[in-house]
Amino acid sequence: MHVTYEYILAGLMILLILMMTQITMSALMTRQLTYLEQSGGYKTAEKIFDALLLSPGDPPDWGRNLSEEPNYLGLADQNSLRAYVLDPYKVLRLQKGSTGYISPAKARRLLGLRDDYHFSLRIFPALTVEIQGNGSFTITVRNSKGSPMPNVNVTGYYVPKSLSPMADYPIKSNITKIDGSCTLEFQYERDHVLVVCASVFGVRVVLTEPPGLNFRVEGGRVFKSDIPLITEINYSTGSVVGFEKEYVSRYVEIDGSAYIAEFTLWK
Repeated sequence: MHVTYEYILAGLMILLILMMTQITMSALMTRQLTYLEQSGGYKTAEKIFDALLLSPGDPPDWGRNLSEEPNYLGLADQNSLRAYVLDPYKVLRLQKGSTGYISPAKARRLLGLRDDYHFSLRIFPALTVEIQGNGSFTITVRNSKGSPMPNVNVTGYYVPKSLSPMADYPIKSNITKIDGSCTLEFQYERDHVLVVCASVFGVRVVLTEPPGLNFRVEGGRVFKSDIPLITEINYSTGSVVGFEKEYVSRYVEIDGSAYIAEFTLWK
């Protein structure tokens, strides 16, 4: 009988912790938005964009519920206590052709914008990584402006396409030179792919060759994922040419990788 009471008490404590976590997340997002609004020059585009990036939306797990659209659009990961950490399942629903795709016109309504407002959203890796070769790979890293990035730590994992959790595979690391490039040497094997992790000054980007495969890197190991790595999101209700517009950008994190998110609003 005492054991039953202990299980009930443990369950109540876990429920209380989850409720406090949700309250803390809401408070953090509210404080962040309030601070930004009180700062000088906080424009309409910034208000809308931060609401999109800092809120998980309603319901907060709408990214995985592919049969329904959310009541309110928010891209934040509901399980993260840090700002600007996005849920990859939600971001993927903004990619044209994806299952559960939400069109820009629907997104405009879900953000509470009038029909005379238009917007564009672009999300892309904070580092541009180019991979050339097959077995012997040349890796070139550039920043978002296209300039070569020296002294970037590049680690490559040469893994089989049908990766199992206990599989053994070679791992090679190198540092980029002044031209932003380095070489990773592997013994060529059929049905193998390259997973690359590039990091510098705390900015970490993971990608695959070929691009968009269902792999992720965690704790120095490669794991299969049920969703592909996000390469780029281009999402817009129309063209901004010839219109007065507001522009804002933020660094965000998706599934452990750093991205730049750009938002333009016009009417």
